[in-house]
Amino acid sequence: MTHLDSPTDAATVPRRCRKRSTIAIYGLACGGGGSLSLERALERVSGVTRVYVNAATEMAYVEHCPFECRVEDLLVAIRQAGFQGHEHDPHFHG
Repeated sequence: MTHLDSPTDAATVPRRCRKRSTIAIYGLACGGGGSLSLERALERVSGVTRVYVNAATEMAYVEHCPFECRVEDLLVAIRQAGFQGHEHDPHFHG
């Protein structure tokens, strides 16, 4: 697992097996280990290849294989880590 902004072997992962999901996280405070524990929880989900959690914006950015891991699987891992979240819709303002 690597962070989204880190160099990686992304070229070895077939394109059809790469999806980027952005998930809004609730209850993730700046500071503390919340973002790190959430990153670790998401990295353990089968099919996840990269994770970056930004505590300041309360967003998780996850690259995963949609054939191995659905967004719902990511949301379950987030809940099990003690947070709430939903898939971010950049077109929704409200």
